This record gives sequence, C-alpha cells and structure tokens, in this order.
Amino acid sequence: MSDLKEDTKLAIELEKKGYEFYRETAGKTKNPLAASTLSSLADREQLHIERIYEFFQNLTGEKILKSDWLSKVEVPPTKAELLKPILSKLKGSLDKKFETKEDINEAYRVAEGLERDSFTLYEKISSETDNETARKFYSALAMEEREHFEILEDTLLYLNDPGEWYRRTERWIVEG
Repeated sequence: MSDLKEDTKLAIELEKKGYEFYRETAGKTKNPLAASTLSSLADREQLHIERIYEFFQNLTGEKILKSDWLSKVEVPPTKAELLKPILSKLKGSLDKKFETKEDINEAYRVAEGLERDSFTLYEKISSETDNETARKFYSALAMEEREHFEILEDTLLYLNDPGEWYRRTERWIVEG
C-alpha cells in the first residue's frame, strides 16, 4: 500500500506541474487556439489534482470515499467533450496576434511530454496495483491523458498545416 501512496503523491505532483505549465503558457501565448487549448487542459489537470488528492486521502484514512466516487471518474470524457471548452474559449479571442510557430511548437512538445509521462505513470500504477479502485481510477486517468495528447497533436497540426488537418479530419477526397 505504501507504494500506491507514493505513486499517488507522484501523480499529484505531476498533475500540479502540468497545471502550472498550461496556465503559465496559455497566459503567454497570443495564439487564440493555443491559448484556449492550453487553458482548457489546465482546467482538466486541476480536476485531476482534486480527484487524485481525494483518492490519496482515502489511502491515508483521512477521508472515506463515497461508494459512487469511482463512477465520476470511470469513464473519461470523449475527445469531443474535451474540445467543447477549447472552442468556446476560442470564439471571443480570434482577433489576437499570433506568436511565432517555433515558440508554440516548443510549448506543445513540452505539453505532449507531460501528457505522455502522465499516461505512462497511470498505466504503470494501474497494471501493478492489486487495489481494484486504484486500478480503475488510474486506468481512466490514463485514457484521459491519452485524449489530451491527441488533442495537442491535432491542434498543433492545425496550427502548422491547416490544409493537412482538414484533409485528415474531414477526409477530403483529392481529385486531380
């Protein structure tokens, strides 16, 4: 159980780093899509921090989880649900100036690394624990982190090559 406690502490720290990075980077970028994406991901990371902390409190005996607690995290939001707040925040900010592609690309590379690390950690915890609640909880978090990574990939492709993004997303047929 102490390994699970230590893993959970690590998960909280990883989510805090992600939250801080997303908030700070979203505030620095003038690109509305990047700012909206990063801000929405920060919101999701904050929710992860709260959930993981509740789970940690349960492990330490500080708080007993309600019987329906896991149902709130068992099924991660779909990609479409994760994109809704991004697009909503984007609507009012289309008149902002864009930053260089290089700056945004670097921020996205860091963000993708954070999501990849979170996914890897949660998959590891899920596969190694014999605690059924922990297994389901971390498995759900891993799936959501994978969705975050895919959102970052999709928005980065759109920022760098909108034509290719439309081709992949809309499955355009190219006729010659």
